[in-house]
Amino acid sequence: MEKPSFARFTRPKHVDLELVAVAYRNRSFPVHIHDQHVVGVIESGTERLEIDGRSHVVGKDDMITIDAGLAHSNCTLGDETLRYRVFYLPPDLTQSYVGRSDLRFQAPVRSDAAGAERLMELHRWFEIGTGDKLEEESAVAEIVGIAFDAAAGASRGAQFPDAVRRARHYIDDHHRESFGLDELADAAGVSKYHLARSFTRAYGLSPLAYRTQRRIHAAKRLVLSGAPLADIASDLGFADQSHLTRQFQTMVGISPARYREQ
Repeated sequence: MEKPSFARFTRPKHVDLELVAVAYRNRSFPVHIHDQHVVGVIESGTERLEIDGRSHVVGKDDMITIDAGLAHSNCTLGDETLRYRVFYLPPDLTQSYVGRSDLRFQAPVRSDAAGAERLMELHRWFEIGTGDKLEEESAVAEIVGIAFDAAAGASRGAQFPDAVRRARHYIDDHHRESFGLDELADAAGVSKYHLARSFTRAYGLSPLAYRTQRRIHAAKRLVLSGAPLADIASDLGFADQSHLTRQFQTMVGISPARYREQ
């Protein structure tokens, strides 16, 4: 039996954006605008998007990118249920990442299978709601990079060696603490977007992944010292012992308990 239509909204704890996952049949929306940039991916079904005097047929794995304030209308096409996932990004939020207020999408619809898949992964991750500040802000940096592509990456060829070194030193000194990209970008002296991209180019790891590595290295020493796992998790900024164990297993290949026994 076909499931009824629904719209499920999510509002993350640490970043100012809204997400929605929807399923519609035989549904149309009149001409309207959003105050936020719209970044969406079609999971199944087809819709017609009318925007800027042009009609676009949008299908599975297509990416929708609509500038804030741009009038448009949309409706389902065919018998298959239309399912899509959307991020609503306030312009102030994107500006805080790239340091620019003039970002515009290259087109309202584009095909980018890898980008669309990653956006859906990030959307589902945000729905779970387990991320800390740095994790959520790092995810937004990735969304901005995928969605705005060439516009946000106009300076992607530029290198910031001093900035990424300062960021790395900051993580080295503060990896036990809960901090976000704001603090890290301030310490580095560049925008959050360019920090995230430049750090990854320089070290092969995102700032978030590097912080996790630093925490796991410290955890290994503490595990061998005999410290209780719950205390290690608390001391190193993990959400709880289970979070520590999952990250440890991923990075080391065995659980903290087994690591201690060997």
